[in-house]
Amino acid sequence: MSETARNVAAAVLLRIWEDEAYASAALSAALDESRMQTRDRGLATELVYGVLRTEPHLFRRVQSFGKPKDEDLFVLSHLLLAAYQIEFLDRVPARAAVNEAVTAVQNARGRSVGGFVNAVLRRVSEVPPEKRLTLEEAIVQSTPSWLRKRMERSVGVEAARFLLVDVRQTAPALRLAQGSEVPGWWASETEPLAVCPRAFRYTAGGDPRRHGEFETGTFAVQELGAQLVGRALNAKPGEQVLDVCAGRGQKTALLAELVGPNGRVVATDLHEHKLSALRQELARHGSAVEAAVWDWTEPPPAEYRGRFDRVLVDAPCSGVGTLRRRPEILRRLEPEDPERLRELQSRILRNASLALKPSGSLVYATCSVLCAEGEDVLEAVADELVPCAFGPSEVEAAFPPHASSARLLPHELGTDGYFVARLARRQTAG
Repeated sequence: MSETARNVAAAVLLRIWEDEAYASAALSAALDESRMQTRDRGLATELVYGVLRTEPHLFRRVQSFGKPKDEDLFVLSHLLLAAYQIEFLDRVPARAAVNEAVTAVQNARGRSVGGFVNAVLRRVSEVPPEKRLTLEEAIVQSTPSWLRKRMERSVGVEAARFLLVDVRQTAPALRLAQGSEVPGWWASETEPLAVCPRAFRYTAGGDPRRHGEFETGTFAVQELGAQLVGRALNAKPGEQVLDVCAGRGQKTALLAELVGPNGRVVATDLHEHKLSALRQELARHGSAVEAAVWDWTEPPPAEYRGRFDRVLVDAPCSGVGTLRRRPEILRRLEPEDPERLRELQSRILRNASLALKPSGSLVYATCSVLCAEGEDVLEAVADELVPCAFGPSEVEAAFPPHASSARLLPHELGTDGYFVARLARRQTAG
């Protein structure tokens, strides 16, 4: 099959639907293998994310003119991609969108199926403009009503809508490693982000990892909210820090910088493959960190108990705060998931708190804006953990010193959506 933006987008959608791949990873891999020009790469990106954001609407539109076989995801991908182009991309002529879809399907499935696709898409293209939704309306209508209502109750209508419908491609955020020499190209290709120390927006376009300084650990590509969460811990030089759900280690690398060579960072995760990626990330930065597999639904081992000044619990969550970048989440979430996750988060939080020194503090964070994964979790552990103020720090714009919890929201700080809270163990009499 010829390498066009649409065919690349179709292949990426199939990976997401069939393998439950993450959109960003699947698309990045496809573009890395592609020889397409910048404009076509941009179109492929827009098509993938556009279809994922409006999939239920597009499916209803296509189904109103013909019922494709649910199991033939190849045909469905081309139907939805063409429908998206027809309804929302003025720069792509409807005839061209229809013809390209028909050609792709006919080559793969034969003339009969190609004829079906042609008939359906021509009917889609004949829908008058006044009977079509705007892209924003289609995104909102494609969001499950239960989720939309819970988001609105948690953060308000305006913030919830922004989390759903802001589809701008945000330039990546970078974190300049502490003590690193600033590269010569840095001043012309980045701009500082005042809300967070050593955070910058990459403004040159393309992938900043193409610069050699990435491999030497001079900088990391790290979403701004993730940088702020790491700094919310307010780790000091020489302290002992535990990163409970360390994942692939970007926050761990930041914590290692903050505690310095005289401090200690222990990183744990449930999955060894993530710790393998973490070790590579830390090696790139030249950071020494202890890493171990641990299931924090269980109490910590004896060697962790009461040993740490600071503990970071960036807990497994629904990911609702990342919907702008990860719209495939909408395919997976069920109404019972936030409550199920609340129980998991509460258990992890209780067990992780056992690793704190009596004077220590803990930061709990999720990339979700739902109360079920924020305030409700704090209420569930209130018998053991109490709020404590963030205190003076370099990130007071995000976490005011007097506050003990905060939400990061894209329309305010340009981050993903997060809930962040600082806690301490409840002191018992005697």
